[in-house]
Amino acid sequence: MRRMLFAAALWLPLLAAAEPGYISEDTDLRDGPYADAKTLQPLPAATAVEIRGRQGGWYQVQAGQQQGWVRMSTLRLRAPGARAGVLDGGRGAATQSVATTGVRGFGAGDLQKASPDLAAVDKLETGAVAAADARSFAAAGSLQARTDADKGGSP
Repeated sequence: MRRMLFAAALWLPLLAAAEPGYISEDTDLRDGPYADAKTLQPLPAATAVEIRGRQGGWYQVQAGQQQGWVRMSTLRLRAPGARAGVLDGGRGAATQSVATTGVRGFGAGDLQKASPDLAAVDKLETGAVAAADARSFAAAGSLQARTDADKGGSP
């Protein structure tokens, strides 16, 4: 019995480890992982939070002294303005959640054996442009933002 308590005492800090996150757009901290849950407090964009867990499309976070839930789409793992690396896979240490895109046609074994081509990644990153430069280019070509009305998108 003592050994179990000792082992539990050693593992407890690891279970309580929180991962930092940042609110990407104004949102509400809710008391449950669902859209009609009671709002505990508004969270403005760029608010630093600690990620405590995940349930479906929601993250449980600690914002100051208040703990609650935010939609996954309003949370980022990088500080506002930080550049994301091409190889970042979206895995959270505390939550062990993974976001993947574009893996159709690959089996689990293919994904397990995959390895990055770092030279190709470096080459891709040299082609990145700043948002202001892209807007300037679009304006010079008389391009205008359009909405995707079929999907409810915005410019």
